[in-house]
Amino acid sequence: MTFKKRITYYLFGLLIGLSIVYFITSQKKTEFNYLPSKRVIADFKKKSWLFDTTFPDHIKKNILQEVDINFSKSIFNKDSCNIYHLIRKNKYRFTVKNCTSEVFFSKLISTE
Repeated sequence: MTFKKRITYYLFGLLIGLSIVYFITSQKKTEFNYLPSKRVIADFKKKSWLFDTTFPDHIKKNILQEVDINFSKSIFNKDSCNIYHLIRKNKYRFTVKNCTSEVFFSKLISTE
């Protein structure tokens, strides 16, 4: 078998394999959370949410879209809950207390 034929078979098999993987991941709406901030936000989405009285209803709906986590101000492993400081679209700052089964959103501050 010539080298040209081997490359052709390899590329054909690679193309079939990539198309199968693409089809499976697009059907399941899989997210690949490799960055720490993406992993923390994915963990928030799995739990029940509780809000402070400072949060209006229109902010509660899409609270985790376009959010940056300030890990330098966050507190880890102090209690059973971790505390994160989040910034949303450079308009709002708030604190999130991430416990084992619930997430508490508090201290909403507008930066405008």
